[in-house]
Amino acid sequence: MEKYQRSLGANEILQMIFTYMTEISSLREHDDIIFVLANMGKALTNADRCTVWVVDDEEIWTKVAHGMDAIRLPKDSGIVGNSITSGKKIIIDDVYKDSRFNSNIDKKTGYRTRSMMVIPMFDNDDEIIGAFQVINHLGEGGIFEKRDMERLMLASTYAAEALISASLSKEIEETQKEVVFTMGAIGESRSKETGNHVKRVAAYSKILALAYGMSESESELLKQASPMHDIGKIAIPDSILNKPGRFNDEERAIMDTHAELGHAMIKDSKKPLLRAASIVAYEHHEKYNGQGYPRKIKGEDIHIYGRITALADVFDALGSDRVYKKAWADEKVFKLLKEERGEHFDPVLIDLFFENLDKILKVRQEYKDNYQESAPKERDAKEIQILGAYGTRAKGFGTSSFLLNKHNVIDAGNIVATLNEESIYLETVWLTHSHLDHISDIAFILDNFFSQRSKTLTIKALGETIKTLKEHFFNDLIWPDFSKINLVNSELKALSYEEIELGVEYTLNESDSIRAFETDHTVASCGYIFTRDKDSVLITADTYSLQNVIEIIDSQTDINSIVIECSFPSSMPKLAKDSKHLTPKLLFESIQKIKREDIKLYISHIKPSYLEKIVKEIKEYRGKMTPIILKDEDFIIFSKKHLT
Repeated sequence: MEKYQRSLGANEILQMIFTYMTEISSLREHDDIIFVLANMGKALTNADRCTVWVVDDEEIWTKVAHGMDAIRLPKDSGIVGNSITSGKKIIIDDVYKDSRFNSNIDKKTGYRTRSMMVIPMFDNDDEIIGAFQVINHLGEGGIFEKRDMERLMLASTYAAEALISASLSKEIEETQKEVVFTMGAIGESRSKETGNHVKRVAAYSKILALAYGMSESESELLKQASPMHDIGKIAIPDSILNKPGRFNDEERAIMDTHAELGHAMIKDSKKPLLRAASIVAYEHHEKYNGQGYPRKIKGEDIHIYGRITALADVFDALGSDRVYKKAWADEKVFKLLKEERGEHFDPVLIDLFFENLDKILKVRQEYKDNYQESAPKERDAKEIQILGAYGTRAKGFGTSSFLLNKHNVIDAGNIVATLNEESIYLETVWLTHSHLDHISDIAFILDNFFSQRSKTLTIKALGETIKTLKEHFFNDLIWPDFSKINLVNSELKALSYEEIELGVEYTLNESDSIRAFETDHTVASCGYIFTRDKDSVLITADTYSLQNVIEIIDSQTDINSIVIECSFPSSMPKLAKDSKHLTPKLLFESIQKIKREDIKLYISHIKPSYLEKIVKEIKEYRGKMTPIILKDEDFIIFSKKHLT
C-alpha cells in the first residue's frame, strides 16, 4: 500500500503506461483486456478501485470491476450514467453529498464509496461507448485532483480504442500514437499551451518532412512523434513552468533540462514511434549554429527530426495567441525566420518552409485556437480568477487582485501582467484599502490602455480610501489626476470615484452582487462578500482580527468559501500585530472558532520571501482543515456543488 501514498513521477507514469500496453498486446480475451485496463486506471490515479463500464443499448454494464461481480444498470443510473448521458467528466470529493449517487451497490457489497472520478469513453465517431470510473483516492486527503483526471484520460483513451476493435494489433499501434499525442498535449497544457499547438506542430512537421524528401511512412512517423517534443515539461515544477516574466539563471537552467528529461523518459524504448519521439524531445532546442541546448551540436549533426520540429515549434509559438501574450504578426514572424536562416534553423528547411507556406497556413487555420475559455469568467461559472495572490511584488509574484467578472475586480495589485489588453474591459475596481500593493495597477491600466478604453474606470471604496488616493496618488505629483482627463474622442472622464457603505449590497449584474464589511488593518479597510446566484465567497484582504469574519460566516450560510490573508511566519507575531497582518498560528487559532464545517479555505497575501516557511507552518497548524494556498492565476470555485 505504501507505494500508493505518494504522487507518481513522470518517468513512472510513462513506464507504467507502456508496461500495461505490452501486457494488453499479448491478450485476446475481451474480459482479460478490460481487467488490465482497469488495473491501469487504478494505478495511474492512485485509486482503490477502477471499473470499465460499457454501453449496451439502454443499459451500462461491467463484467470486470475490482472487488465486484458483473453488474448491469440502466444507462442513466447514478454518477456513471450521468457522465455517459451528458458526455461530461466528473470529479467528486464525497459522493454521499451528490444527489446523483446510487448507493445500492454500496449497500449490496458493504463497500463505502467516498471520492469518485468518471470519464466517458468515445469511439472514432465521437459516440459514447462506455466510461472509466475510479473510486476512493488512496493518497492524503482521499480526493482526486486535476492531475488524476489527466492520467485517467490516458487510460480512458486506450480503453476506448481497445473496446471498439475485436482485432487489437492495429488498434494498439493507433492507441500508442494517441497516448503519445495526449502526453504531449498534457506537457503543453501545464505550460499554458493548447492541444491545438501540438496538432499544428505535428502537421507542419509532416509537410516539411515530405518536402525534404522523406518517405510518406517516415514523414507520418515524425508527425506522430512530434507531439512529444516538450514531454519533459511534465517533470518541471509548476512554480517555474508557469512563472510569469523572465526566468532567473537558476530557473532557466532547470527549465532547459526538459529536453534531456524528455529524452531520458523514452530513449530506451524499442518501438519506432517512441524512439523517434525521444530524438525530437532531445534535439528540438538545438540550433543550426551550435548555440542551442542541451548539447550545443550544430548543422547536420542535429537529427533531421530535431531540425524540422524546431522550426515547426518556433513558428507556431510566435504566431499563436496565448492567454499571456498576443501572436506576432505574420510579417514579423517571417522576417525572424529569414534572419535565423543558417543560425537557428537549417537553411534548406527555411527555403522549404516558404515554398510550402500555403499548406502551412492552411493547417494553422484548420487548427485555429479558440480562446473563449481564457476570457474573463462570466455568470455561468461559480468561480473568480486570482490575478495576484501575494503580499508584496517580487519577480514572478503579483500582489492582490481578484477578477470577479469581465467588468469588476477587487483590488488592483497585478492586473496588467495577467489580463494585458483584457484590462480595457474593466469598469470598476472595488478597493479594500489604500496600500500600494492593492492599488498600483489602477495607474497602469489607465496609462497602458488609455486610448483603447471607451468607459470610465470607477474606483469604489471607503471614503477614507478615496480621500487618500486623491491626495497622495492621483494628485498630478505622484501620478496624473485622471479624474480630470477625458478619454480619447469622448466627454467621459478616464477615472471616477464612488464612496461605498459597509453592509450595503451593490448589484453588478443580474447574477452578481457585492457587499463590504469592516476589517482590522492599519488604515481604513474592508473586505468583500461576492455573491453569484446565491453562492458567496468572502475575501478579507489585509486584516489582523477575524472576530467579525467568524460571525459573518456562521450567520450567512450562502458563504461556502473564504479567502484569508496570511502574511508573516509565526515567529514574527509582533510584526504581524504592528502591521495588522496574520501568521499561520494566529490564523488557525481564530478560524477554529468557526462553527460550520462546510467552508472551503483559501489563503492569500503570503510574503514571497517567507513562502516556504509559511507553507510548512500552515501544514503544522491547520488541524483537520485542508486549505488551498493561492497562486497567481488560480481560480476560486465557490459553487456548493463543487464543494461537496
